Amino acid sequence: MLSSETGKHDFTRVEVLSYLSDQELAMLREQCTACVFSAGNVIVERDEQDQSVYFIMYGRVHVLNYSSAGRIVTYASVAEGGMFGEMAAIDGLPRSAWVCAVNDCMVIKISKEIFLSYLQKNPTFSMAVMRKLSKNLREIDQRLVNILSMRAEQRVCVEIISMAKPTSVKSGFYCVVEMPTQSNFANLVGLSRETVSRILGRLRSDGLVKISGDGLDILDRKGLENRAFGQSF
Repeated sequence: MLSSETGKHDFTRVEVLSYLSDQELAMLREQCTACVFSAGNVIVERDEQDQSVYFIMYGRVHVLNYSSAGRIVTYASVAEGGMFGEMAAIDGLPRSAWVCAVNDCMVIKISKEIFLSYLQKNPTFSMAVMRKLSKNLREIDQRLVNILSMRAEQRVCVEIISMAKPTSVKSGFYCVVEMPTQSNFANLVGLSRETVSRILGRLRSDGLVKISGDGLDILDRKGLENRAFGQSF
């Protein structure tokens, strides 16, 4: 972990921070700590007593835990503009999961006390945080439904579709710019890396996706949706 200066970064790129006043943002710059983590670094450890709140300036992290059998279970993937660690700050309990850097990333962190003061004094910021917590819960619910009710190939296709964004190169085309490693992707969908590798290979052979220098290109979105939501081939 390396410390970094905060003065040159636009904090309003983090969605919830955009609801702070100019005065609060100025105070935040004085009170926060910025850190850079390399891919694979642990940012937060489960059961830690530290209750700081983190905001991602660039990069992506995974929030994960281990099952009773020792298997990694990834709860969420949080990218640039996201926030994590707020649960411990709100309820005062130890960390419930690990947070690891998927790629090189920079985060800023503030203390529990500062975070709670913003919640208490700024209703608009409080509502933004509550919407974020509600969104997290909905996403976890949907991921649980997918894991319990969908076949392996369906889970992979649904996750690719959810991660894909329209490409600026050609209208109507989609791509996953920050495609996780197969191990990380497997953790997200609750499968083994070998299973994910076989399914991705099949999707490539069938002309639905293509690995590119920018990530994963979706060549046939309709076909991928049919695999995810329609009749399985």
